[in-house]
Amino acid sequence: MLKLTRIAAIALIALAVLLAVVALLIGRKPASEAGNSTLVVQADTQTHAVVEAVARLPAGEPISANGVRLAQRSGPATGNASDLAAVVGRVPVQDISEGTAIGDALLAQGFSLQLRPGERALAVPVDELVAAGNRILPGDFVDVFLNLRSAPSPYNGQPEVAQTRLLLSRLRVLSYGQHDIAVATPAAGNESSEAARNDPRAADITGSPSSQTSASKDATQPARSAVLAVPVAEANRLLLGAQQGKLFLALRNPADTGLPDVALFPQARSVLDPVRGLDAEQQQALQRPENNAFAGIDGDALAGRGMARQHAGSPTPAAAPAPAARRSTARTASGIEIIRGDSAAPRGSL
Repeated sequence: MLKLTRIAAIALIALAVLLAVVALLIGRKPASEAGNSTLVVQADTQTHAVVEAVARLPAGEPISANGVRLAQRSGPATGNASDLAAVVGRVPVQDISEGTAIGDALLAQGFSLQLRPGERALAVPVDELVAAGNRILPGDFVDVFLNLRSAPSPYNGQPEVAQTRLLLSRLRVLSYGQHDIAVATPAAGNESSEAARNDPRAADITGSPSSQTSASKDATQPARSAVLAVPVAEANRLLLGAQQGKLFLALRNPADTGLPDVALFPQARSVLDPVRGLDAEQQQALQRPENNAFAGIDGDALAGRGMARQHAGSPTPAAAPAPAARRSTARTASGIEIIRGDSAAPRGSL
């Protein structure tokens, strides 16, 4: 009997220990879950610094330092700038409302940023002969020579003498064939981006593998165009020269900064004459590149005919508009008329 009592006591003690262990495990599990939920809440409430607009930022105007600020926001900051220096000075491609986080998707980027103030990107046709044997790379500097072929003169019927001369000097090549000048993105900081900036043939190619394969095939084709950075005042001459004659691109050393002195030669007469009665300030405004380009140039001026004999920088005199010619029109019964000068004389039926 005593032996049975001891066995029962030992069994009860073991059961008590087992129950205590189970209770201890059950008591610890909610605490662990509570700890995990606390970590999740802390992760969800983690904040990031983003750049946001202080006020409305209009498209096409560079962002000033007073127009943006740093703000703390919860959640991931994917695509949003976190440094004011990465945004100040850049240009929005659309209006940005107050309080909007600013990222690369809202800012101008790519090829257009390679243009300097007062420059325009224009494409000209090229082949192996006119482009220095296809030795030109994006980032090079070229001189553009114009070759005008001989053609009958509209004045006396005698053929005009063919000519070749320097049209524009030291233009920067932005693109040649399928190769673009490397575009440095502000957010790029890895080795591949650095290598792309250093590679003059690097092209900004993105998209699916099929599009990359297509671009690779196009890169093997002969170049048919080159994109040049042209001062806006000279864009008319380049376009007219490409239409009236043939352009040749002469490769030059980038350290060679020699330019022709255009003040030594008569200036071409523009298509549009300025209005009369301009004051001194308006006369100066005529020399601005944009106004110079707006005035235009014709084929005779491009070929050196009808040049205005004046020094560069002097205003072009306003031409008096020709009075409208009056003429009398007289018809015969047969509807035939002869025009002599500014009058029309009827003629009988034949």
